[in-house]
Amino acid sequence: MREFVYGTDAQYAMLKESLEDHLCHVYSKCFMPGGCSKETARIGFEKEGETYALYIDKGITCSNHRAPGSFKDWLADGTMRFLDFTDMKKFLRNLRCMY
Repeated sequence: MREFVYGTDAQYAMLKESLEDHLCHVYSKCFMPGGCSKETARIGFEKEGETYALYIDKGITCSNHRAPGSFKDWLADGTMRFLDFTDMKKFLRNLRCMY
């Protein structure tokens, strides 16, 4: 996940373009922040109509005191939906405080 939290604007542009096929793009072995019950996880991105979905392996917990509630909700649910790509990018970049 660190790969996306610290992704450049150019990398995010490539991700956004790849999602135009409306398929789920899964990235394996994404490094989780400290305090998570797993060191790595699979993360998936999907464009659903005009909204975006972000998926993560279920069953991961986090004891990191810097973890926002929205991050813990995402771990618990396994899915988070966003109105647009910019919101999803902001969510991921806001997790820098955990690294």
